[in-house]
Amino acid sequence: MMNQRNPAFTGTIVSLFALLFATVPELRAVSGFSPKYDDSKLDRSQSSPVASYSPVLKKATPAVVAVTTKQVVTRNLGRTDPLEDFLRRYYGLPRAPSRPREETVPAGIGSGVIVTPQGHTITNAHVITDPRTGKPVEEVTVKLVDKKEYEAKIIGFDKSTDIAVLKIDSPDALPYVTLANSDFLEVGDVVFAVGNPLGIGMTVTMGIVSATRKSELGILRDEGSYENFIQTDASINRGNSGGALLDAKGRLIGINTAIISQTGASIGIGLAIPVNMVRKVLSDFVKGGGLKRGFLGVSLKEDPSVQGAVIASVELDSPAEQAGLKSGDLIVNAGGRAVNSVNQLRVAISQTPPGTRMLVQVLREGRKLDFYVTLDLKQDSAKFPIPGVLLETLTETSRAKFEIPTSVRGIVVAKSSGEKQTFKEGVVLVEINGYPINSVEEAGFRLKRGINRLYVWYRSKYQYLAYRIP
Repeated sequence: MMNQRNPAFTGTIVSLFALLFATVPELRAVSGFSPKYDDSKLDRSQSSPVASYSPVLKKATPAVVAVTTKQVVTRNLGRTDPLEDFLRRYYGLPRAPSRPREETVPAGIGSGVIVTPQGHTITNAHVITDPRTGKPVEEVTVKLVDKKEYEAKIIGFDKSTDIAVLKIDSPDALPYVTLANSDFLEVGDVVFAVGNPLGIGMTVTMGIVSATRKSELGILRDEGSYENFIQTDASINRGNSGGALLDAKGRLIGINTAIISQTGASIGIGLAIPVNMVRKVLSDFVKGGGLKRGFLGVSLKEDPSVQGAVIASVELDSPAEQAGLKSGDLIVNAGGRAVNSVNQLRVAISQTPPGTRMLVQVLREGRKLDFYVTLDLKQDSAKFPIPGVLLETLTETSRAKFEIPTSVRGIVVAKSSGEKQTFKEGVVLVEINGYPINSVEEAGFRLKRGINRLYVWYRSKYQYLAYRIP
């Protein structure tokens, strides 16, 4: 019997994290955004066994949050007055039509991790989206271990990596965790999976890293997803989704997201998203402009007889063509990391910022050749659900073209052949129906039939506009 893949996202999740100081900051200080990073490696030379990890875990408790979501549903109330029904039947009148009413109902429970003192919080994308429609839920509430609750805003979510960024505001100081460097993980490193599996309460399980860079598992089912999991034998069960995978120093190295099991319970194959992927999504969304992924400009194919990614074709005037890559080349290394599959190359390129000069090593007719490729920006442009309008994420080029300040966040109208009265070229959509917008995908999710309230920026002015979708 083949294993069934079960996303572990049901049940209350409460996670322990370490509240540590960073030794090596990765990002320059940004107003209102100051995560802490610790890129130091683990000390693997210790000969004496550790008697207890209790001190590390005790320091982490304040940074744990529970994430609860609610969704608006429409219910048909029917005929609720028995006397009215009796009189209608007595006089032979038609039955009263059912009366629809919108209600806000619980949608799910998960967990999150506060990663900055300003309240930026990481969770899984599937925790804050409706599994039936893929759209964001209407309400998100974050609850700390001291029982304080806060309404959270969805800053952005990326279903291709199953990562979402929330923001809570508090007049009090908030705890937050330190993010490690998951590239330094090695098979055999001690790790802790923390959460509330099966609703039994706070639980910490211990194990080791069983494997890294696990891909092609089909866990993330959205087209174009990036799978690059940490595998661990630390027990992860339903309810751990969004919980923490910690290293021996108590730093966050992964976000628990799924298990592989025949029964739905842990059999020792747990999967976590590496924290380095979290760091990239967090920075892109909070700094504004949405996700910024590198673009090479090739189509790829697998060859089971070799390890690497075979170039099937090269796009005209792409970074790959400009660097000299050709169809038939076998890419075996990108940015100093070995490439064993197409997925590994896709992940490596997507996690590299546009503008980076990357070393790409290929095998061509038996010879190993080095090429330096300056990655372009992978555009996530798409047709807006309004005729004649094309939206794109903000880039340095579009900001310069339309004179958009760096303080303005949102997505820009790049082209407009119709609807010019509302959507002129250079208009930035900041919010749709009260929700901040960081990607074209989010804009499509937030638009609804009927009147939509848009908060836009245009030529140094913010204003509200209304637009009706039939």
